[in-house]
Amino acid sequence: MDRYKKVRGMHDILPGETGKWQFTEASLSDSAKLHGYSEIRPPVIEERMLFERSIGASSDIVSKEIYAFQDRKGRNLALRPEGTASVVRAFIESETSVPGKITRLYYCGPMFRYDRPQKGRYRQFYQFGVELLGGKHPFFDGEAVALLDFMVRKLNITGYHFAINTLGCQECKSAYTDIVRNALSAKEGTLCEDCRTRLHTSTLRIFDCKNMECRESAASAPAVTETLCGECMDHFAEFEEYIKKAGIPYKKQTGLVRGLDYYTRTVFELYVAGDDNAVAAGGRYDSLVRELGGPDTPAVGFALGMERLISIVNFNLKKIPSVYLAAMGKPAALKGISIVNALRNEGIAAETDYEDKGLKAHLKNADRSGAQWCLIIGERELEKNEFILKNMVTGEQENLPEDGYLNRIKKAIQ
Repeated sequence: MDRYKKVRGMHDILPGETGKWQFTEASLSDSAKLHGYSEIRPPVIEERMLFERSIGASSDIVSKEIYAFQDRKGRNLALRPEGTASVVRAFIESETSVPGKITRLYYCGPMFRYDRPQKGRYRQFYQFGVELLGGKHPFFDGEAVALLDFMVRKLNITGYHFAINTLGCQECKSAYTDIVRNALSAKEGTLCEDCRTRLHTSTLRIFDCKNMECRESAASAPAVTETLCGECMDHFAEFEEYIKKAGIPYKKQTGLVRGLDYYTRTVFELYVAGDDNAVAAGGRYDSLVRELGGPDTPAVGFALGMERLISIVNFNLKKIPSVYLAAMGKPAALKGISIVNALRNEGIAAETDYEDKGLKAHLKNADRSGAQWCLIIGERELEKNEFILKNMVTGEQENLPEDGYLNRIKKAIQ
């Protein structure tokens, strides 16, 4: 019989890894809550047009990587390739926008892109993201970076820095796009096939190309900071003032543009020493809410790549105290029902095997389960109204009277 395999580009998160995921997700969620953010859980399926309008129909994500399909009624749908558009759609549809109110939201879940699978990059991948809607002041941009900085410090990640840049407002960004397009038109022959297309559709994405010749050509174009209006220059200066005051490590990177159409003004990425790929990225998107049919609402946010983040965290997870019950014979197994439930009610992880097995087989099961303790009950123990508690690490064991055994176990495993 043929064995089924996971779909290419997908990955299983197995029991040996899920503890790391749960710890990381809890740490990030706690950090977000400390900064006033509330959780939102949008669906993974949206109308395809939502992503065409927000990310850009000519972007690689929408034109090449999106998982799109028609449902039984012929509606054009897609698995979400990123989280911001879904959060903004939910924000608009729920009509929670109030003039002057700041809405802080965070989310965590799977995203889908038909990208080339490689180490640490999958077609179903997970992101933790935050979105701050309603904040226009550049200090809100700084707050987003400060939250991300707080998150990585809480996970004991060191040797990191932020790359920061500004794209300017819509007018500055449009003018700069024309300048770059004109500058690179003479070098079109040096660009890869994708970037020759980008030159006429999404020029600034050439800065993101992995092809070295394309990046060198883009680097020869004028820096965006040379074309900013006064208001955009002031915005970036105040943002930089905030992160300096907060003591956040950063470097200016004039070629940083991000690959999504909706970004305006501030953009940033998080890098960890020894890794050329960004662990997290984000920026300001002041026009997106309006473009998706909502009120004029400034916004800023970021997303962390969970797979990449978990790969760089040094985990030292404490094991939950656990007991394996070795009950030999039906009378002992019946006795064990109340014992296992009593342990669990006290917050002690407990498991057993109800099959009729000898002590040697039970001890092997206890060892495989990773239990630190084994509680042994057999015919002799039942007669004496006592149990045997065995330390699976040291091999030491002691007899426990049935009366008060639970308190003795609690004391032993502390």
